Amino acid sequence: MARDFRSRLQMWERIFFRILAALLLIVLLGGVWLARVGLPAGMAAAVMRRVDTGAFAVEAGRIRVSPIKGVRLSRVAVYRRGVVGAAAVKADEIILWVDPLAVLRGVGSVQRIEVCNGEIRPKRTYGGPPRESRGAMGRLQTELAMVNCRVQGVTVEAFKARLRVTPATVYLDDVHTTLTHDGLRGTASGDLSYDVTADLLKGHAAGVMHPHLVVPVLDAWELHGLVRLFQRFEFGEALPECTLDFEAGTDAGDPIVVEGNVHLRSATYRGVEAMQADAVVRVAHEGSNTVVTLNPLSVVRRDGTGRGLVVIDLARDTVRFDAHSSLNPHLLRQAINILNHPACNDVAFNGPVTIDARGVVNYDTLEGTDFTATFDGARVRYKQHPIDRCAFKMRMRDRTNTLSSVRAELYGGEVQGATRFVVPSGAASNTAFDVALKVKNVDFERVAAVLIEEGESEYRGQLAGEVALRGLLGAGNRDTWHGNGAITIDDGRVFMLPLFGGLSEIMTRLIPGLDFVLRQSDASAEFRVAASHITTDKVKIEGSVLSLKGRGQCGFDKDVDFHVQVKLMKDNNVVARLVQLVTLPLSKLFEFRLRGSLEDPRWYPENFSTDLLEKIGLRKSD
Repeated sequence: MARDFRSRLQMWERIFFRILAALLLIVLLGGVWLARVGLPAGMAAAVMRRVDTGAFAVEAGRIRVSPIKGVRLSRVAVYRRGVVGAAAVKADEIILWVDPLAVLRGVGSVQRIEVCNGEIRPKRTYGGPPRESRGAMGRLQTELAMVNCRVQGVTVEAFKARLRVTPATVYLDDVHTTLTHDGLRGTASGDLSYDVTADLLKGHAAGVMHPHLVVPVLDAWELHGLVRLFQRFEFGEALPECTLDFEAGTDAGDPIVVEGNVHLRSATYRGVEAMQADAVVRVAHEGSNTVVTLNPLSVVRRDGTGRGLVVIDLARDTVRFDAHSSLNPHLLRQAINILNHPACNDVAFNGPVTIDARGVVNYDTLEGTDFTATFDGARVRYKQHPIDRCAFKMRMRDRTNTLSSVRAELYGGEVQGATRFVVPSGAASNTAFDVALKVKNVDFERVAAVLIEEGESEYRGQLAGEVALRGLLGAGNRDTWHGNGAITIDDGRVFMLPLFGGLSEIMTRLIPGLDFVLRQSDASAEFRVAASHITTDKVKIEGSVLSLKGRGQCGFDKDVDFHVQVKLMKDNNVVARLVQLVTLPLSKLFEFRLRGSLEDPRWYPENFSTDLLEKIGLRKSD
């Protein structure tokens, strides 16, 4: 009896285990079938009803279930209800990591949502029903991940965040993402929230990335002015670092505000390189206008620093500033994109410079430009002329730039004055100028050493004078220059200048031993400028024994034409005037003509006979 019972028990055990094995096999095959083929249509529809939150409609080409990878949706499209058009999310695959026991712990069963190879259209997730009826977002708390998804033209290589959905707000906490675009790469972290009823995005982010990486996103949000600003920058291996808070409305024309700190290293703006730049930045966009405020802004270069307030209005193409700088002025005008006339390149800054400036510049048309600046610099050079120190005040209104209280130390003397120039508009290339300068106590020997290309000569003396000149700069415009001036040289040995070489030769042949006497001389002249010529009716050169009076002109092409009369002694006392009166017939004999050019001057006496010219070894010119 006992043996029969054991036999039956063993038989039922075998049957049970066979049935269990068959059931496990069926379950296993069913799992493989569900994981490889997908759910039947009825089951898939049931699952999709569970996935549908009410605010979004989800479509999937295939649904597979895996005990390891959860629910896998393939060829997925997610639509925001009430928003007509393309899907808010499209993906090759969305994986829902499901924990059936999570409900027992009081949390959602979907522990993780992973979007693979998709495209996210953020603006398609906004909108839908009127704001007053928004509130049926449902509740969800899970982890969100993305792999190789495109968001507004930027590839999200990796994304991870905690997603919390409440009836009124969507939160993305503890965001970590890696972005790529057009060979550029960056990382960011932070938090984001979307207030459904207010239609408002808020967030905080810290990132290290090239600004060009987010250009497609800026274009998508119609921040085209900010795109133009970013495109003026270039970066090396050290990428910008930023910490930003932002707030943005999602409807067209809603305000967008971004505030935070930016740190740059080895960055270049409009070709101007900086070792380091730091700024507290505020970007405010409303309608079609974007205003970028940098306050304070600090820029460090090897040759100096700059700091202060800068406000860039990208719609009006203006820059407002209140700043102090020790940077090269050429770099400042290059960065702001003003005063790009080639004449500015004739000035070089080789020493320390300080500039305080405030006002506004329209870097596109210059209309509305209004700023003031003070300049103080050492070791400045204008063309070949070294200036030991230069200081002035500057005022620019629209296209008119005025320099006042100009003081410059050069050649041991001083220059004072003022100048004004008007920058042309449009395609015009003619810059109008108006300058008035006074010079005193300038070392004539140092001036001659720069201007005269010859071997060493013993020039000396003190130069002084003044000039007032106006006209147009630019090629072919010298005939527009007109003005007047005066110049004096005290004890300047003027007769030693190459220009008077021919006259000195003639006079020393007429009067042997006169070459030493000609070394002592003063000079003065009053002149006019017009029609590309410098004209004078009153040139005087006075030596201790001989004096010279003349009139004539020198062209801007350096051609000269002067009539000159040589007299005995200076015309500075009664005895000298009496001697000159007695020797008047002799003075008429010493009348000369100067022609040729400054490089090749030709002197000849006008009243000498041919015989006398031949006797002293001279030939009268034609």
